Amino acid sequence: PTATSSRPGICGKHMRRIIDRTIRVLRRRLGAWRAVLQARRVTEQRLRAGPLRRMLVVCYGNIYRSPFVGEYLRAHLPIEVEVRTRGFHPVAERPSPARHVEMCRRLGIDLSAHRSTILSQDDLEWADSVVLMDRHNWVALIEAGVAPEKLLWLGALGSGSVEIPDPYAMDAADAERVLRRMQRACDELIHRVRQAHKPAAASALSEAASARTP
Repeated sequence: PTATSSRPGICGKHMRRIIDRTIRVLRRRLGAWRAVLQARRVTEQRLRAGPLRRMLVVCYGNIYRSPFVGEYLRAHLPIEVEVRTRGFHPVAERPSPARHVEMCRRLGIDLSAHRSTILSQDDLEWADSVVLMDRHNWVALIEAGVAPEKLLWLGALGSGSVEIPDPYAMDAADAERVLRRMQRACDELIHRVRQAHKPAAASALSEAASARTP
């Protein structure tokens, strides 16, 4: 066949690739839209499913939202609850920006030594719950193979939108509002986790007492 006669076949393959890519994008967007609508129900289901003991907190870059949330949770949750923070940005070891470090310091959280870490499959397998911020995190987590029943939307623990925006390009006032909103959501999450751990602790004490009884 001549170059001229093969051109329609090449164009057809190129068009099919464009159509396939468009369909994948639309499916991803539709799935994310549905996830946002179901975020409060999904979050409530995870909180009611049992005590959270290994919490993984994610955001895109692991320099703004997830480091603050992770350190805040570590400072206030029962000591038996482990917390990791991770991001999807492909460059690790990035510090939190100085302005954000100062804002967090005023809330009692020290991020001066924080350095970003990239999410791994080991993190997903380790966690019994995954705290996320927005639909972009949801898409990345689903594509990474997270178990959907582990998901917990931080913004669903407060009023307004279930998504917590990335403060990366915000001015200081808007960035601080996001930080305060995360603090309030964290307080609610801490309350719910402590409530869930009380029956588990009482049950463990009862079993220990029974074991000591002759």
